[in-house]
Amino acid sequence: MQLVNLHTGAERCAASRSRLYQLLGLAFAFPDEELYGAVREGSFAAVIADACRGLPYDVASAATLELGGVGDSYTEFESEYIRLFDVGAAGPPCPLYAGVYIGDRMKTMEDATRFYNFFQLRISSQLRELPDHITTELEFLHYLTFREAEVRQQGLDPGSLLRAERDFLARHLCKWMPRLQARLAKQTTLPFFSGLVRFAATFFAADHAYASAAAACAEP
Repeated sequence: MQLVNLHTGAERCAASRSRLYQLLGLAFAFPDEELYGAVREGSFAAVIADACRGLPYDVASAATLELGGVGDSYTEFESEYIRLFDVGAAGPPCPLYAGVYIGDRMKTMEDATRFYNFFQLRISSQLRELPDHITTELEFLHYLTFREAEVRQQGLDPGSLLRAERDFLARHLCKWMPRLQARLAKQTTLPFFSGLVRFAATFFAADHAYASAAAACAEP
C-alpha cells in the first residue's frame, strides 16, 4: 500500500518516516541479490536520501555514510551478513535481537508483543523472526507511522500513535541500537553494514525526539 494525496507537512513527514522504517527493515533482513544490486549501484542510498528530505530534522548526512560498500560479489555480501548477524560458534558477534542487548530476553519479547497486541497485530506464523528481532520492530514502526499518516489525512487525532512511537523507540530500538553499534565498531567489515547501523542509530534517536515533541503537542 502507498500513501497518496499528502497535503500537509505533518502528513508528508509521517509518510517519509514510514518509508524509512520500511527501507531499514528491508536492509536488515537476510540479503537477497536484489538488495545487493540496489546497494552496489547506489539506488538504495538514493531512496534513503529521498525519504530523508521529507523529515523535519536532518539525518541526510548520516544517510550518505558508506551505504554503497558491499564487496565484490553477492556471495561476499551474503557471507558477511551471516558472519556478523546470523551465526557463529558462540552466536554471531552482532546479533539483531533486542533482548541480547537489553537483558532478560523473555521480558523484552513480552514487552514488544504487548505493543503489537495492543494494535491487534500478531507475528505471522510464516515468518521465522521473533518479536524482538530488528526487522519485526521496524515493521511495527512502519505500521505505526503509516497509520499516523492515514489518521492525519482523515483529520483525526494521531496522539495515541505518536505516544506508541515514542514509547516503543525509547524502550526498544533507541535502547539497544547504540549497543549494537558499539559491537559492530569492533569488527572489520564491509562499509555498508557499518554505515547502515550508524544511520539507523542516528535516525532512531532523531525520530524519538520528534515523536516525543509531537506527542506532547497532541496531549489533550
